[in-house]
Amino acid sequence: MDLFRKGSRVCLMAAVLQMWVLSVEAEDETKPSLDQVTLLGIDLAAADLNQVREQLWAIGGFMQARSTVRQRNVDKFFTWSRMRDSYYVEFRYNNLGKVTSVKRLYRPYSIEHQNRRTAITTDEVAERLLADLGETPFMTRKGWGGSLSYSSYRWEDDKIQVLVDREGGEQFGNVFVRYTVKTQSPYAIAQND
Repeated sequence: MDLFRKGSRVCLMAAVLQMWVLSVEAEDETKPSLDQVTLLGIDLAAADLNQVREQLWAIGGFMQARSTVRQRNVDKFFTWSRMRDSYYVEFRYNNLGKVTSVKRLYRPYSIEHQNRRTAITTDEVAERLLADLGETPFMTRKGWGGSLSYSSYRWEDDKIQVLVDREGGEQFGNVFVRYTVKTQSPYAIAQND
């Protein structure tokens, strides 16, 4: 009788293990790749200065900072009627005009035009990104000097890094999301052959 019970436990354990392996494989298949990350309809890994400006002027709702109109290394777009939960979106380029990083700075009190009295958190912003980026492998608790701590999130592969953090590394800094394209060096220059 004991041998039968041990055998059924082994079969049950094998079935549970097989279901777990199948669920892990299914998660791996549905997990999106970071090199397919888009922001405002722009493929960050392949975008350049002209594509960014054309896309943002075509969809409308943004006002470009006057100081960046003639710049070739940075564009700062303030939100006018789109993404009103953010202060601005800042694109940085290398000398070739390719996107090297993008920063989106959130306003402190609203993620989706909610009338509430509490500031947004990095957890709320990261939760919204989970659908596009999949589970985050890196989560860090930050805070220094006896100040309140908060969570910082980072998605990373060999092409793109996405960071959700607060300005100044403190609890009361504004939340931002920074997309860094690792395949584009910020110091690349055109080579004349």
